[in-house]
Amino acid sequence: MAGGKSSRFGNEKLIQDIHGRKIIDITIENISRSNVENYLIAVSKNAPRTMNYCEKYSIIETPGKSYPEDVAYLLKLFNKPLLLLNGDSIFVNTGIINDFLSRYRGRSMTAVISDNGYKYIGLNIAVPGDERDIVVEYGQPLLALNINTKEDLKEALNLVGK
Repeated sequence: MAGGKSSRFGNEKLIQDIHGRKIIDITIENISRSNVENYLIAVSKNAPRTMNYCEKYSIIETPGKSYPEDVAYLLKLFNKPLLLLNGDSIFVNTGIINDFLSRYRGRSMTAVISDNGYKYIGLNIAVPGDERDIVVEYGQPLLALNINTKEDLKEALNLVGK
């Protein structure tokens, strides 16, 4: 999922660099190395530079009204379970993606960390018509660091190896 408005960040966050690599490239590398056989980058007109940058990948344009509406659009279009990974979830690595997929049993799922309540990590499986998520907990707080603000980007820069 790469078509958000980046309203908290101030500009298109997914094409920002982290030590010479675009945020979206880090996420795409993580999913491309996983057991996911086919993936598309879902982008909207809210992020024209991101859309242009991602043309080298397989993309699909979403309406861009909101995250839930974009997910509903994709579920209606494909009418099958979809793995969703937020483009700014750079710490959701290949191992986590594969582990999450191995837990799939036909129901919608949401990955979280438990740290004074649940924090979402930007990894889900959405199943058409299934409104109740199975919650899969991970014990690694770093997974919840999505890059939503410039402060998040600074933190990520300090944590990601050069």
